[in-house]
Amino acid sequence: MAEVPLALMARFFQLVSERKFAEAERILERIYARMKNSRKEEFNRGYLDALNGIILSFRSGGPYEFFSNIDLADVASLKKHYEDFKRHARGMFQADYDRGYFSALADFLRVILKTREKETIRKSSS
Repeated sequence: MAEVPLALMARFFQLVSERKFAEAERILERIYARMKNSRKEEFNRGYLDALNGIILSFRSGGPYEFFSNIDLADVASLKKHYEDFKRHARGMFQADYDRGYFSALADFLRVILKTREKETIRKSSS
């Protein structure tokens, strides 16, 4: 994961999934500020590009945008995509930029999956 507190990343992803883009962009600025002095320039560039892409995808809702078309309630599908992105993020033949990009996508899905698990637990205990 990037050199950013998990709580900040989770908040960003939560805001995006709730379509609160102005707030998400403010959090993204804080994430950028935390990452800009890191020595992992290419990784961070890929990570930040993916975060920007996630916002754009949700905002535009275009027919070819992956995240605007994915069913965030389909846990099995989310897990499959999460594992795919995680594998690409760790791929030894991937460039640093690509590892950063896929790491952001994997982090996003990880937060969404944890949110779904908490919702399921809450519903089953009610």
